Amino acid sequence: MGSLVLATQSTRVEAATGLASPCTLAWNQCPNSTASGYALYYGIVGSTTTNRLDAGNTNQITIKNLQATSNYFFTVVAYNSSSIESPRSSVMNYTPQALSALKLTGLAGGAASLHFLAATGAVCQVEYTSTLNPPQWQTLCSATADANGNITISDPLSGNHPSRFYRVTLP
Repeated sequence: MGSLVLATQSTRVEAATGLASPCTLAWNQCPNSTASGYALYYGIVGSTTTNRLDAGNTNQITIKNLQATSNYFFTVVAYNSSSIESPRSSVMNYTPQALSALKLTGLAGGAASLHFLAATGAVCQVEYTSTLNPPQWQTLCSATADANGNITISDPLSGNHPSRFYRVTLP
């Protein structure tokens, strides 16, 4: 059925344990027209347990239940209407993070919108400082990740300071 290449869309490593932020994996579609779907196989490196997720006829899947800082392997197969699977793709190794990178977007009036991913239901602390030499971190707010792991908050006061630095922590 052709070879498949696995790619990941993720971010930086955090030194935390527990559930990781959602991880989206994508792969090239099979050039063979008899492919009716894809399945992702994954597990912790060195473990004898392998999980299988059926992605249907899409070429990406989001996994929400990985453990942060564990080393995972992923491979994908295409299958036809008789459920016959292609050979597995090459293996991709990945260590999921507890938090994704923080994305900042400027808003009207100098406010800032902050967006990041965390494990579903995780409560995170968002802090800011006006200087990094030395930093004097102050709490902006606490936020809880929604069912998809999304957290978006705004800082209406960010435009009132010449500089503003942010960090996110897990209690």
